[in-house]
Amino acid sequence: MKLFVTGATGYIGAHFVKVAAEAGHTIIATDYNLNQNNIANYCAKIIDWDIRKPISNKIVGIDKTVHIAASTKVPNSVKDPYNYYMTNVIGTKNVIDAAPCDHFVYCSTGSAFEPQSNPYAGSKHAGELVAKQFKPKCSIVRFYNVSGNDGMAKYDDEYSHLIRRAAAVVNGKFDKLYIHGTDYDTRDGTCVRNYTHIKDIVDSLLRITENEPTNEIDCLGSPDGYSVKEVIDTIANVSRSNFEVVEGPRRPGDVDISTVPTESRYFKQNKSLEDMCIDAIEYEV
Repeated sequence: MKLFVTGATGYIGAHFVKVAAEAGHTIIATDYNLNQNNIANYCAKIIDWDIRKPISNKIVGIDKTVHIAASTKVPNSVKDPYNYYMTNVIGTKNVIDAAPCDHFVYCSTGSAFEPQSNPYAGSKHAGELVAKQFKPKCSIVRFYNVSGNDGMAKYDDEYSHLIRRAAAVVNGKFDKLYIHGTDYDTRDGTCVRNYTHIKDIVDSLLRITENEPTNEIDCLGSPDGYSVKEVIDTIANVSRSNFEVVEGPRRPGDVDISTVPTESRYFKQNKSLEDMCIDAIEYEV
């Protein structure tokens, strides 16, 4: 198939482009920052495009669109909600208009189950509604704390993801790790999240893309959740490190628990939390 992939040089996008190309598909890729991951060897064409603005020339001859591009940081969405709605809602409509095709795969987040919790969640939920309204043949895919690595080393420059941040501490990039809130209504007081290896995510996403539109919400991840403290203990164990952990106040917009209610029939879990931590340490050098 000929796939149009947005957010293609980002963390999830670059991994998806790699597996889709290796599966024999032709990739037309786009992103607004082409310096994140080098995907040139996997793509027939790469377009420099900020999806917040309409594109001048439509992408023709596309079989399916996989829309991964998004603004994704919860604290940043609280500070700048306008940008999040521009990217995740208006940007989604611009992508739909840019590449006419039957099957539209919209990559969303588990946070969309609680759209009122923060502007990131609200904007992604609104993006889902836009996708379903304008693309009857639509697959909605929700991700949960994607972790680990499988060959694309560049994430972003903010180190906002817990496992990545902890791996950077293990490797000496930071001298301590902060816990944001210890008074949540969970088993140990810290937030509980579902963590899923990037390889399991993109393999499952490819299966969804290669099949007919699901017209439902496909949650990619197991129902198992881990608390912040449990993740920290795991990465300390696999690295045999004794790094400093500092407990601090909550961050705006964080919810107590966000885990998969029902996993997609296309999801297969092959990687453990230990695998995610080991891979993160290897790539966060």
